[in-house]
Amino acid sequence: MKKYNKLVLALAIASASAAILPVQDTYAAEDIAVKNETAIEENKEISDAPSTYEEDLEATAYEAENPFNFQDDEVTFPKNEANVRESDGTNKFNRATETERETFGEDKNVTNIDPEVAKKLEETKGEYGKKNGEYANHNLKAITTPIKNIVVNNGKNENELAITWFAKGDVTESRLVFDGKEYEPIRARKTGDVNDYSTYTAIVDITPGKTYSYYVKSGSYKSDTYTIKTKALGKNNEFKVGYFGDPQMGSGDSVWDSKGLNKNTQAKVDQDKVDFAKTINKARELDPHFYLSMGDNVEIANYEGEYDYFLDNDLFKDSIFSTVVGNHETYVDDKNGSQRNTVFSDHFHLPNESKLGSISKINEDGTAYYISGDYYYSYGDTLFLNINSNVNDSKEHEAFIKDSIAKATKERGKNFSWKVVSFHHAPYSTATHTSDTDILQRRHELVRIFNENGIDIVLNGHDHIYTRTGQMVAGEQVLSFEDAYGTDPKNENAGINDGFSKTYNNKVYKDNKVVVDGIKLDYDQKEVTNPRGTLFLTMSTSAGSKFYNPIGEDQWFVNRSLDDRSQLFSSLTFSKNLFNVQTMNPYGEIVDFYTIRKTDDFIENPAINNEFSKAKLEVFIKEAKNNKPVDEESNIELYKLAIERAEEVLNATFTSQEEVDAAIKVLETRLSNVEFIAENTVDNKVDNKKTAKQVKGEKAPKAVKKVEKETKVNKKEIKTSNKVAKKSSNPKTGIGALTGVYATLSVAAAGLFATKRK
Repeated sequence: MKKYNKLVLALAIASASAAILPVQDTYAAEDIAVKNETAIEENKEISDAPSTYEEDLEATAYEAENPFNFQDDEVTFPKNEANVRESDGTNKFNRATETERETFGEDKNVTNIDPEVAKKLEETKGEYGKKNGEYANHNLKAITTPIKNIVVNNGKNENELAITWFAKGDVTESRLVFDGKEYEPIRARKTGDVNDYSTYTAIVDITPGKTYSYYVKSGSYKSDTYTIKTKALGKNNEFKVGYFGDPQMGSGDSVWDSKGLNKNTQAKVDQDKVDFAKTINKARELDPHFYLSMGDNVEIANYEGEYDYFLDNDLFKDSIFSTVVGNHETYVDDKNGSQRNTVFSDHFHLPNESKLGSISKINEDGTAYYISGDYYYSYGDTLFLNINSNVNDSKEHEAFIKDSIAKATKERGKNFSWKVVSFHHAPYSTATHTSDTDILQRRHELVRIFNENGIDIVLNGHDHIYTRTGQMVAGEQVLSFEDAYGTDPKNENAGINDGFSKTYNNKVYKDNKVVVDGIKLDYDQKEVTNPRGTLFLTMSTSAGSKFYNPIGEDQWFVNRSLDDRSQLFSSLTFSKNLFNVQTMNPYGEIVDFYTIRKTDDFIENPAINNEFSKAKLEVFIKEAKNNKPVDEESNIELYKLAIERAEEVLNATFTSQEEVDAAIKVLETRLSNVEFIAENTVDNKVDNKKTAKQVKGEKAPKAVKKVEKETKVNKKEIKTSNKVAKKSSNPKTGIGALTGVYATLSVAAAGLFATKRK
């Protein structure tokens, strides 16, 4: 008997190992260590001299044949104002009750089209805005001046700037003249711009608080002279950041169609430029030290007109601007003559860039495809870590974060007051992306990494509705469906069928219980001192270019969500002992605020509580393993998932008391839907109900090891009765690469049980 139990345990371990190890585009652990050790230094060596793009490619992180699927991220569920929202807009399933709304299905910009855009639409009889017309797609008007797209980016800290520009002519001719001194570019290479531009970057040292003038020359041509007034740090190293979400120049949704402004048309690009300027102008009144965008700056990367018009604002020439890469920066239209995409890296300098998080390959047409990797910089007492979330391998980002924190802290000689991570894809949001399978994966994997590395704040975009969470710690927990998602499970929009919610991509257990990822700590909703956990902010579209409908503004993690279809931005204040966010619209109305304070002692010695026992969880797992599930594929899968997730917590090196307490209830809930074989032998017979009862209140450990991509509880639909579950028809619930592993394990288990019965 014992030998059979060992076989069962071996199979469980094999299953857990297969689930935890990354399936696609991953490094071996030793490869990550080697790459991480040299990434930043090697990248600096590459960028310090002019180069061709092909030379850059040879030194980049890795050749990824299919880094991810290039699909647009339009709303994944139908717009549903008609059957969800009452005429007065009070249905809280689809909007925050405290938000006033003047119109439904439309944002304020739709009713306020720019006069010049309206005039041009009339003059061209709508051709200017037609989806496939003369002014659409790759026929957008490109700016063709000899020098264009000048951008001032962050350097490695507040004492350094990087200036990037496009110029025509020989790639060796262009120079920056800054404060009367000529600078040779550290990088000069041809771009994919059909108008024969090259891109250049020069690095300059500055004294914060001083005003500088500069211009660019290329051959015989000289640009205008620009002035940049840098800002000194304030008392206690205070500084401010203007935080933008998804400008997405040229995008749009159905609410614009009636106005003749289809996406990727010149009319829509011109309108978005006007609307984004409203946010920029209000943000400039607050005079931040620099600006930060969450990516998706444009709709299609190789429509040159979209980036030309995005950057056609004085802000980029006279202020410091930083950005992360969004998924739309990865999209190219190969009908535009080339599959090449080096657009993001051509336009922006990323200080301390790592090869971790980068994507590089050679396209089928022989052109280069490169998406920049993770990078970091410091400002005052704050460390900004920026990752390319188009790379779904959390181990890469974890390696980058650990290495960058260690290097930056060593260089500084003491702890940073604040550590901020920025990336595009929001793990916690309230619009349609909140239930995407890739988002659920990030939620499960990244939150623990952030907790473990002391990340205070995470800034995101992607889902186009403003959301502020509570202080979040990693860990699964069991909640009622209504507590989890803010709506009655009987509501048709919950999408529950046969024990599975299609809307939230999650399995519904007995008594309408669900397992969710992430635990919100019980702190005040407006101000907190020395908190544990990580704050997540998701920004709405700051250009008002495209909005998504909410599908759960009352989800368990939310402290504030705003769906009023108005463009928003935030002013972030950092000082040694204080962080504050004020979120407002282009009219200056503050719609949200939150403050975190830290004492000096807490900065130097952050509170980490590891004084709790995992013994009860360990006992529960051991007893659960003695039960024998009915040998049916989906039943086996749920059983294995229950054990694997519990063992993650048990074996983790970092966790919290809250996660430990919740892990047993999660295990109990999952096992309650597993059908077990009744005829257990005497020496290993365990009554499942008794086990569940005994285990109440038990504790668990620290977990994580990056979880398999398919760990969404929703892999397969399972009936809420005690019947064996059937596979879900929802494409989001498939288990992908693990199917073969589980199938093999099921066959092996079937043979084992047959032998035992015989």
